[in-house]
Amino acid sequence: HKLDEQPLSKELFKVIKEGLYYSQLSQGAFDITIGSVSSLWNFKENKLPDDQQIKTHLNDISYQNIILDNQKIRFLNEQTMIDLGAIAKGYIADQIKSYLLKNKVNSALINLGGNILCVGQKNNNPFSIGITDPQNTNHSILSLNINNLSIVTSGTYQRYIEINSKKYHHILNPKTGYPYETDIAGVSIIADNSIDADALSTLTFTKGVKEGLKFVENLYNVDAIFITNDKKIYLTENIKDNFKLMSNDFEISN
Repeated sequence: HKLDEQPLSKELFKVIKEGLYYSQLSQGAFDITIGSVSSLWNFKENKLPDDQQIKTHLNDISYQNIILDNQKIRFLNEQTMIDLGAIAKGYIADQIKSYLLKNKVNSALINLGGNILCVGQKNNNPFSIGITDPQNTNHSILSLNINNLSIVTSGTYQRYIEINSKKYHHILNPKTGYPYETDIAGVSIIADNSIDADALSTLTFTKGVKEGLKFVENLYNVDAIFITNDKKIYLTENIKDNFKLMSNDFEISN
């Protein structure tokens, strides 16, 4: 029975614990218990989910429905479902890095699609990482030099459906069950660990540019690049001297 405690592997316990930490940090704007609603969306079919079903399942979303303790998990609501889509890939990237380092690989680039993690340096030089143009994914709009860090991007362009000229992207608001409406087209987070960058890229997307910038500036060793729908780029203070603009269509705004 779902309300009973269930044992978890060490790995799954860690990922869920991190997910709950960021769910709490965002006060539920990012919530790993969105599974019962996110599972209703199919971004491979041009069809909206049933509105009534979404509304019904909104009551099942709350990170407070989960009790995590001593390698075990308990659900306070048996309809609550976990969706680790915004954090699991980051954990996997970190594990790959750890494996490579254990095997004496001191220079590598791990690319899991929207999720990049650098191991060491590239031939004694920094890795140069391009940030994609959200409206034209074949082009990079700026490049960033980094060592030993992760960059994870969340954006409206990664998975979406278009119905009656309206785009519905995959970053869902746990309060409505529908995509967040925001001024951000894409946000890239730069952090030491990919699991943090992964969760934070979605979390900061939910805040919009102004609040998102303020939020990231208060985090230790984390930076962000925001790209808006009207082709402006906002950067946190720490990386303002460490990028190269590659497109005339965009302007740096802060």
